[in-house]
Amino acid sequence: MRRIVLHSPVLLAAGGALSLLVLLPATTQLAGGSTGGCDPSRPAVAYDGHGHVVSSPTAPTPCLSSTGYGGAETSIVSTADGTLVYEPAIITPGLAGTGFVDGLPGPRPSTQLSPGGLAVSSNQGSSWQFQKPAGQTWVPQDDALYTDWSSGWLYYYALSPDPAPQSGTAVQDQLPAGYAQINASPDDGKTWFHTSIPGHIESENPRFTAAPVPSGGAPTANHGDVVYWCGNNMLFTPSYRACYRSLDSGISWTFASLLFSSPVPQHSQCGTKAETFNAGDGNYPEGAPDGSLYVLVNCGSTTYLARSTDEGATWPILMNGSSPRTVPADGELRVDPAGNLYLVALQGEALQLWVSTDHGTTWRAPQDMTVPGATAITQWAMAEAGNGEVAVSYLADTATGTGYDGFLSVTQDALAASPTFYGTTLDAPGNPVYSGSPAPARDDFIGVDIAPDGTPWASFFGSCSATDPDPGCTGQSGDPEANKAMVGHLAGLPALP
Repeated sequence: MRRIVLHSPVLLAAGGALSLLVLLPATTQLAGGSTGGCDPSRPAVAYDGHGHVVSSPTAPTPCLSSTGYGGAETSIVSTADGTLVYEPAIITPGLAGTGFVDGLPGPRPSTQLSPGGLAVSSNQGSSWQFQKPAGQTWVPQDDALYTDWSSGWLYYYALSPDPAPQSGTAVQDQLPAGYAQINASPDDGKTWFHTSIPGHIESENPRFTAAPVPSGGAPTANHGDVVYWCGNNMLFTPSYRACYRSLDSGISWTFASLLFSSPVPQHSQCGTKAETFNAGDGNYPEGAPDGSLYVLVNCGSTTYLARSTDEGATWPILMNGSSPRTVPADGELRVDPAGNLYLVALQGEALQLWVSTDHGTTWRAPQDMTVPGATAITQWAMAEAGNGEVAVSYLADTATGTGYDGFLSVTQDALAASPTFYGTTLDAPGNPVYSGSPAPARDDFIGVDIAPDGTPWASFFGSCSATDPDPGCTGQSGDPEANKAMVGHLAGLPALP
């Protein structure tokens, strides 16, 4: 295994030294979470996996509120203790693009290069606090969030520091366009380890995963999971996707392997067709309870299932006898604590869910997770939390075609022969979460996660109107790139066993 020498990580307090150009706003307090922002008058509908509404004693309530900061393409995670972490939390710039200083004159329009950080809530979304990972603000685009419930650690990838340089870490570790900026926190963002991995020019939308040490694998420093990060080598036109691993919970990282490459693929089964990897695919590794890693390998019209048993060093495609093992569609793959596989893909107007209980050898007939009547899905995300609980968030056309409603659907029994789904729009009828069309290259994805108590949470970007009272829209009248950060959930689901 080839080793890449990385810059030494630095442990920092989240409230560490501020850049001279950045003054953070006060903590944002919002009425949201489990009570504020909920509308019991329009409960979620129950339906089966074939689009038929069914009767159910359970009627979850949709809830939607804001973090109070600016938003863009977004992710949300719930940590092991139920803390919610939302990215991005955008701070609009001041005069001539300098960082926001309270009282600074001049306009503060939100742009793709506005400095941002994370919004964190320890009270189910009732209030949100701004955090600067590794004591810095970052470009709030193309980032990644992940939490490992086994260890309790939180992981955040950022495109580049914004602005650069800032005090707190070495200048060479802040160089934009050329480093993968990886931050790891053991305490929900109170302290951070920061590592810069060279050789990644604005790696767009990479991902983390974690898994126990596999049989015969190198032991971890703290007896915890092995953590993995995989990302493209550059923005827009990547020539390879590389994977790194950490044996100390993300304090340091070493090169593991090339996962995909172009134009010559890493997997011989692809023949002369390059593996599909770009800014928006879901072909990233997912950790399994035995320490192995599963990944979808898409070549043209065929999607294979590969599995690494050596901490990401190799990625052989699994075989069914003499034939490579394929999956029903190219989408998003998840693995639960029992080793069951869940696959979600958008097929026409439906978000289809497949389940495999035999490591992908066979797959059950798909179930439609989409709320009956939802059409023209433009973006979606998937989460799985074990015990058969699967959730999807998605943006779908409004009935009048004037914007996009934010939907959230969930099942707690995906492993059953006939699962029951609950879903609805989180926004009120006639008040879409986003009006018009999402801005290209700024609003590429939305998020979803399931908290330890089983509550599904969704994150959206919401458009700002000229008279929007949301704090994230303040001073943004007429700015086409201005968004607010919206977060919602379904309250009142049955307690998990």
